[in-house]
Amino acid sequence: MKFPCGERRRKHDDHLIPLINVVFLMLIFFMVIGRIAPPDLFQIRPPVSQSQQRESDKDVTILVSRDGSLAVDDTPVTLETLIPALQLSLDNARRKQGGTAGIRVKADAALTAGQLMSILKRLRDSGNAKVRLLTWSDR
Repeated sequence: MKFPCGERRRKHDDHLIPLINVVFLMLIFFMVIGRIAPPDLFQIRPPVSQSQQRESDKDVTILVSRDGSLAVDDTPVTLETLIPALQLSLDNARRKQGGTAGIRVKADAALTAGQLMSILKRLRDSGNAKVRLLTWSDR
């Protein structure tokens, strides 16, 4: 009886297996350390909503934390300097996009209605009538 001896024949795709392993490891690495969107200046948990409207990238965002801290497009402001900083950001956004830019208010869910109303009243008094309140989808 004769046994076959010699080297095992190599398949043509044997050299691809280590490459696939490296690609998967890189994919996992970048998924773990990567960020899709930069975080807000301070942590805000918006209220829950059933609406499904999407936010626009052209709009200027006003962040309002639960303690009443304010930021316009990630620049900290006070209640007194809110309107001038907002007008500057709106002018810059309109110049960059070549159109109209709206205002989005991203307020924390723990913020009282009175605090939010004082901010919205200042926005209305400054001539900014169209303001969107961002909420978190329940789904």
